Amino acid sequence: MIENPVLTAIVMVLIIIFLVIACAFVYLTTPNKFRFFDLPVVYCHRGYYNDEAPENSIPAFKRSAENELGVELDVQPTKDGKIVVFHDLNVKRMCGVDKTVAEMTFEEVSELRLGNTDEKIPLFSEVLEVLGGVPVSCEIKTAGSSFDADFLENVYQLLLTYEGDYNVISFNPYVLEWFKNNHPEVIRGQLSAGNGHLGVKGILGWGLSNLLLNFKSKPDFISYKYGDKSLGFLLNRHYGTRLCVWSVHSLEEVERAAYDGHSTFVCENFDMTEV
Repeated sequence: MIENPVLTAIVMVLIIIFLVIACAFVYLTTPNKFRFFDLPVVYCHRGYYNDEAPENSIPAFKRSAENELGVELDVQPTKDGKIVVFHDLNVKRMCGVDKTVAEMTFEEVSELRLGNTDEKIPLFSEVLEVLGGVPVSCEIKTAGSSFDADFLENVYQLLLTYEGDYNVISFNPYVLEWFKNNHPEVIRGQLSAGNGHLGVKGILGWGLSNLLLNFKSKPDFISYKYGDKSLGFLLNRHYGTRLCVWSVHSLEEVERAAYDGHSTFVCENFDMTEV
């Protein structure tokens, strides 16, 4: 058989391109070097909430503490720099007012009520006081990729006062990079989801879904949306990265997520004491 030098050259070039892309993917998606840390089996998503104890409310967090269940919660700053626990950037869904937390002072935020209850949006410091040392996963909310370094430092200082285990999580890899550079001892978790579920379109959304900014944030664990997968997620599972999943709504979903390699489950809307 006579070799075709042109075909051979094309094949070699394609192999080299493939190897370069593969090496780039590995470099970009590799998490932090392994270190020992504890994660609970269960985090209550925004507290162990129900109709009487709405999400991210003091009663929801007290209920978590009473059941000795870990808590996932969300923090963001008010206009005057107070750190409150609230999920959405806009308060309309939970409070019926079409404003963002960032454009209101804490006094204005304090006048709002969560759902159809008398519960207020709490300060982060108030929440930490009632949690009784259960594990806390603190999601740091940002609008886009920007963040206020003073806000992050204030969150850190409050976490230092907590008597239990804690970590910080964020969809924003630059937030985790800030913690890596300024307080590297803090355990970091990268939040993500399958392409199209992050609210970010195009190549950036694809990159975030595939965890291609892990080289910046160097997370200690990945917290991925239940049922979603990506090449970056599968690579991290292959690396042996600790995997958390959000959010699951039944024991059956917990079992499926465990089969996919997750060991920590952010749960809501069922009896989490059974997990």
